[in-house]
Amino acid sequence: MTNDEYFQGLLKQQDLTTAEYNVLRGIRDKVEKLLAVLEGRPRFYYGGSYGKNTIIRQKYDLDIVVYWPKDTSYTIKGIYEGVGKQLKKEWGSVNSKTVAWEIPFQSGFHVDVVPGRALDDGYVEANLYRTDTGTTLKTSIKTHIGVVRNSNRRDAIRLMKLWRERKRVPFKKSFLLEIMTIEGSKGQNSLENQLIYAFRYIRDKIETTKIQDPANSNNSLSDDISYTDKVLIKLAAQAALDAKSWGEVFS
Repeated sequence: MTNDEYFQGLLKQQDLTTAEYNVLRGIRDKVEKLLAVLEGRPRFYYGGSYGKNTIIRQKYDLDIVVYWPKDTSYTIKGIYEGVGKQLKKEWGSVNSKTVAWEIPFQSGFHVDVVPGRALDDGYVEANLYRTDTGTTLKTSIKTHIGVVRNSNRRDAIRLMKLWRERKRVPFKKSFLLEIMTIEGSKGQNSLENQLIYAFRYIRDKIETTKIQDPANSNNSLSDDISYTDKVLIKLAAQAALDAKSWGEVFS
């Protein structure tokens, strides 16, 4: 078996079935119907790995983005609180997160509902409410999705996410791992080289380089990782580069 055949086999194992995708779509439909009764005609989008088409079976969740139009009379805090109140009518256990509401399900699976207010007519950018600071965060889920989908690195990203899960690498934000994979593998054509160069980039950059949010240059994606976790990530990347086989990397 060639290395590429091994990679493709791993990727196929990580594909979701049609039935599993239908479950995710059903959850979104339920959330949408529940929140659509709120005033302001919000729009709904898939975010996260579903929106970026980078889901892996090893571990996945569902991000549902809900944006109110820019001219809504609601405050951003009011939007956040209103969404949470409505979700709690259907699900007894709903947890407040930094910019989202988390609905936990069985086996560790959860749904994050991310409410916000659009900043433009195309709903490209939006302000989210930050519960930790009581302030707003400007971002663009559509930009995040576009960066990943247009990178031509879907396979490399999915394999790097698999490595993260199986080796318990403390990349808390998938988007940071995705951006570092894209940046590190620039100019590399083969999937194997994309992985090698991504590991090198992570090893060399994770401790010292600020990785900026492409949707907001004032938001550093790497700031939320502690120094201890950065060291652990660096060591894990070096271990991957030192491995004698790809099977060792993804075991």
